[in-house]
Amino acid sequence: MSTDARPTLALIAYDEASHAIAAGMDYARKRGVALSFVVVDSAGHLVAAARMDGAPFVTIEVARGKAFASAATGGQAGRALAQRYVENPMVWGVAGDLGYGAPLLPATGSLPIWRDGILLGAMGASGAPSEVDEAAVAYAIQSIAAQPVR
Repeated sequence: MSTDARPTLALIAYDEASHAIAAGMDYARKRGVALSFVVVDSAGHLVAAARMDGAPFVTIEVARGKAFASAATGGQAGRALAQRYVENPMVWGVAGDLGYGAPLLPATGSLPIWRDGILLGAMGASGAPSEVDEAAVAYAIQSIAAQPVR
């Protein structure tokens, strides 16, 4: 019998990911900003992505890197990962190429997607100040009855 206390992993569905992105876009529109959003599953694979009209083209890749880093670290928030980067940048320099073609970006603006203690994936946003990116993601995750933190 296993006594392993690690959380169970599951995969977020496309319908939920696209709903979260739509909610994030609505949040951004109401604040007059244009963002890109990416949702990855708990294994870090792309599920859905969107770039709002007016968002710079590179923001989609930045959002993907933020989301991937959150999923790849077992559901850590981007804000915590950014602090870990400040404390030990060498580790992130070595890990940066692990992103299945996506960048691995430890930055504010991504949050894990948890439901009932299960990591479903992560969502990242880019295009505004990092605190706005993070707030849009938190709003989006809550719109699908999930929690952005465990």
